[in-house]
Amino acid sequence: MDISQIEALLAVCKIRNFTKAAEFLHISQSAVTARIKALEATLGKTLLDRDKRNVRLTQAGIAFVPYAERMLRIYEESKVTLQEEVDHHLIVSGPGSVWHYTYLQNMLDFRKKHPRIAVKFLSYIDSSYMIRDLVLDGIVQLAIRYDPPEHPKFTKKFLFEEEIILVSSKPRDSFITRDDFYEQDYYHIEWGRPFPEWFRGIVGDAYIPPLQTDHSAIMLTMLLQGAGFGYLPRTIADPYIQTGQLYELLSEFTAPPSKLYVVYLTDNQDDPRIELGLAMLGIQ
Repeated sequence: MDISQIEALLAVCKIRNFTKAAEFLHISQSAVTARIKALEATLGKTLLDRDKRNVRLTQAGIAFVPYAERMLRIYEESKVTLQEEVDHHLIVSGPGSVWHYTYLQNMLDFRKKHPRIAVKFLSYIDSSYMIRDLVLDGIVQLAIRYDPPEHPKFTKKFLFEEEIILVSSKPRDSFITRDDFYEQDYYHIEWGRPFPEWFRGIVGDAYIPPLQTDHSAIMLTMLLQGAGFGYLPRTIADPYIQTGQLYELLSEFTAPPSKLYVVYLTDNQDDPRIELGLAMLGIQ
């Protein structure tokens, strides 16, 4: 098995056509076919069902593709890591709001202090299992999570606690009640645990928000430009509260704070990139 075989398989899986996959890879169609046949021979499994019109993954192919994607990611990151222009390549992941509102200045200061350390920060890639796999594979050195996966190979360190408050661009004299969450001017976003579970305890499992996003910057913009109200971490809301662009609202409910953690592979604790990443986050 070599990386060209992996690339051929993933190209066909994405494009679903051998001819177009060959064009994408800048090789002949026969070469694509030969590489996939060689991969299937190595694995002892048929990965693709193909006829004149359709290309479909077999059950074995469906099971193998996630591993193929991980192998390709590891290979691509290894090429970057071995570049001579930098001493280290540090990759960290976490919520976009954390990078934007909490650690952006840390990263900029870190780059000035360590010009030969290349830093790549990823704002939410996918779900928890993706973050776990990226850390386990050594692609991501540090992952910031509201809900760090419990894993025997991970070390978890507490970073900080976020107070979650209700805000609006218009002041309100009355308390926000449960019924207000069903009004059209409520904007919803799922902040980190335990906020989602707490909120469902108020509105119920069948509740559908009138307007919902999963992006903190979009949520902030909607609140600043509209007359709606919604929850924001105090670290995001406070600068706008101080300038009168947002107002903190009174409510019958107090949202629980969200706690953020950084996780990394315990076996890699002596890796200089871990030490550098923790220093960038202000952990000595």
